[in-house]
Amino acid sequence: MVKLSLIILICWLAFPAYSLGISQGYEFGPGDSLSISVYQESDLAYSGQISQQGLVDLPLLGSVNLSGLTQKEAKSHLEELLKDGYLVSPSVSIQVSSYRPFFIYGEVRNPGSYKYQPDITLEQVIALSGGLKDRASRKIWTIQRGIDKSTFVAQSSTIILPGDVIKIEKSFF
Repeated sequence: MVKLSLIILICWLAFPAYSLGISQGYEFGPGDSLSISVYQESDLAYSGQISQQGLVDLPLLGSVNLSGLTQKEAKSHLEELLKDGYLVSPSVSIQVSSYRPFFIYGEVRNPGSYKYQPDITLEQVIALSGGLKDRASRKIWTIQRGIDKSTFVAQSSTIILPGDVIKIEKSFF
């Protein structure tokens, strides 16, 4: 039993990208489509896309910024707004209908935007985009991620998230 626990711990530490996957810390952003409901309040339901400004237009509340919030944070935020003079004890449910696309450009055969697929790796994205061109780097692949647009060098096993911008550099050799 101890050996099995040790193996699981080693795998978890060896693959940190999976521990930060879409289910735990994903932040909503422009282009995500959401379905929002309030328990026993069908008039307050919302189904639509987050605008380019990060807003959704909700009944009673008007325009609410959900960009940069996780599902849990958005749920709490909406419940607090509804408690402020509207409902006694609201229970909000948020589901993602569809995620925003990711983008790939540079030295790939078919650059562009692609529909997000859960747990897709960079290697799979390169294959989806037609593969690498002859002069493509085999090591220098960068990803721009999140609201703050942080950039990092990725590996073939890196998990791609919605909204990622992937650049495949040109090789000098």
